[in-house]
Amino acid sequence: MATSPRLTLNPRACDRCGRCLPACHLNALRVGRAYIMVDWARCDGCMACVKVCDRGAIGSAGAAAARPKPVARAKSASEKNAGGKAGVGATSTTPRARSIAEKLTGTFAGGKPAAGTSAFSGTSAHSITVGGFTWTILEAAAMLSVTFAAFMAKELLLASEFVRALPGEALVPVRAIALAAFYAVQIWLLRFLVRRREGSFADALGLSRQKAAVGEMAVSVGLVVGGLVATRVIATLYGVATREFGLMPGAGADTITRVFGTSGGGLVLAGFMLIAVGPFVEECVFRGALLRGLEARIGAWPAIIVQAVLFAAFHRSWWLLFPMTVLGVALGWLAHERKSLWPAIALHAAYNALTVAVVVWFLVAR
Repeated sequence: MATSPRLTLNPRACDRCGRCLPACHLNALRVGRAYIMVDWARCDGCMACVKVCDRGAIGSAGAAAARPKPVARAKSASEKNAGGKAGVGATSTTPRARSIAEKLTGTFAGGKPAAGTSAFSGTSAHSITVGGFTWTILEAAAMLSVTFAAFMAKELLLASEFVRALPGEALVPVRAIALAAFYAVQIWLLRFLVRRREGSFADALGLSRQKAAVGEMAVSVGLVVGGLVATRVIATLYGVATREFGLMPGAGADTITRVFGTSGGGLVLAGFMLIAVGPFVEECVFRGALLRGLEARIGAWPAIIVQAVLFAAFHRSWWLLFPMTVLGVALGWLAHERKSLWPAIALHAAYNALTVAVVVWFLVAR
């Protein structure tokens, strides 16, 4: 796959006019108070942002001559009255660009600062140039470490004498609260790591929702359905083979009913946690932060394999290692191929939904 040419980014020269954002048809640009971000996974190297930037804030690394020279922009009447710098109080001509410029500068059309914001100063003490929000190795290690620590804390709590001594009607809510806290810790850490670099949570994890053509949506749906069929067939064949050799442990249904019970309320809670909450959080951690961080350093397929193995190991079951690795590979490839986390979340949720459906079916059949 061809690599898009890199851009030269100079946040000090940026006056946050907002013209580069609507020029980028792939929404790969982010401009902040002291940084310019480019999502290289989306950028196709069209150089549209270079052509509209007359401040020299965005340029072409391979063709410096093609970069427009900075041109002094005439101050508007409102700028002259306010005595502000060109570009700070200026508004673009189109409504969309004007709205973007107002959000970036923290001002309304009249030039008044929005609540909780301040006008941009081009003389900030530190300028940060970020070529897209990439997860560092340290951040990925911190994410996995905290996830593992939270998981062990949850398991220790549920295995404690205090919890085990609780009556049956109180045991299920306690287990559900512990699981919810486990997921909440992971989301909190993800948001903390993104916001500390003034990034967007949705963009950093591939959760940004963009309008897609009907054909693109159909492709995503087809890949999700195909991935569900393939992973479930492989898991079923693996289960049959291990059962024949006497290697299959206790059924997965026992695990779900042991945690959530067999009552109607417990099964509803199991469906919510395993189909809605679990897949979302796990995809954010493994296919959002981890996969994106590894992909930028070791390439797509090595990153897909590594995160899949870690995802499988996280389930702490030698018997589940193979089918969970297969599922992790499918989820990783889907997130990479579609440049979005939502198809992977849909596949993960559908996979878990089938497991919950089998549990309910067995309970009803009894």
